[in-house]
Amino acid sequence: MFRPAHRYLILLLAVITTPSPSAETGFAGDWMIELHSADAPITGLLQLEKSAAGWQGYVEGGPVDVTIAGKAIEVRVDSRDLSGFVFYRVLRGTLDDGKLVGHFTIERERASTEREGTWTGVRKSPQQPIDDPQPVDLSGIWTPARGVDFRKYSMDLTPQAEEWHGNYLMHYDQPNVRCASVGIAAMVAWGAYPFEILETPGRLTFLYEVDSEVRRIYLDGTPQPEYYPPSDMGYSNAYWDGSELVIETVNLAANVRDFRGEPISDGASMLERYWLGDDGKTLNAVIELHDPVNYRRPPIRRRMWTRNPETRIYPYECDPESFYRQMYDEGRMDMYFERADRRN
Repeated sequence: MFRPAHRYLILLLAVITTPSPSAETGFAGDWMIELHSADAPITGLLQLEKSAAGWQGYVEGGPVDVTIAGKAIEVRVDSRDLSGFVFYRVLRGTLDDGKLVGHFTIERERASTEREGTWTGVRKSPQQPIDDPQPVDLSGIWTPARGVDFRKYSMDLTPQAEEWHGNYLMHYDQPNVRCASVGIAAMVAWGAYPFEILETPGRLTFLYEVDSEVRRIYLDGTPQPEYYPPSDMGYSNAYWDGSELVIETVNLAANVRDFRGEPISDGASMLERYWLGDDGKTLNAVIELHDPVNYRRPPIRRRMWTRNPETRIYPYECDPESFYRQMYDEGRMDMYFERADRRN
């Protein structure tokens, strides 16, 4: 049977111009991405998942908008600046020889000093067996360094956490406004205060300027005492994975993760990994909060500090009377007491 030649041409063009479903399969999985600009480099974990509903992405444990077509990708990441205002980093790129490469721009309503630049992504390395211990000297005073992480704004909250968080009032419910501890999950990630590490046999002691808190981290496997109550610092054991210090903190008390007020439940845990930079003068950390009651996947923060023996850790002064006096003067004491379930 005779078939016009143009029918074959149309079919050929359709094969060439229609993206094959398999063209997008190379994106799924975990990627370590890094942003480069005139500012400090920013690193984060990008997770890409494909379902019947389409592509879903997560950066540092929080949801992001993702568009993938053929070998092209766009990721829109909500972040916050150091003043707490939300802006977006928009990453556009392509999958090239098994790597993600592209350019990112900044979208925000307020003026920003952050600059656009390029970005790359490589497959996250699989978990490796624990190396033999090779302890390094982490002692000294450490001051915060700039950059490092995305400061991801929204996290993947459970319905229970969404409901709780939806009624959060930062200026009334935030622990530190009334001089209560913000808890270790927020304290480690705060970028404005130094801390000191003391080394003694079988233990590290972290002294934080924030709240003048003291944290004891056991290296000899000292078990948690029976009936040890949940606390803002929790209970920490650690081990050396090669030259990286891995801290496992359990038995955290209910609190909030940061100034946004995302909840932490009683009994949540935290995993931290610390390592020295090649120069021996910088300390890096990745912090994961594990709380399945409130988060579908663990929120991640990344921090960096610089060793500075000239830094002094000052007493942490806080006057709770100023908070309550203002509440009283504004006639809001009844409202404050009615919200007692927001405070632990």
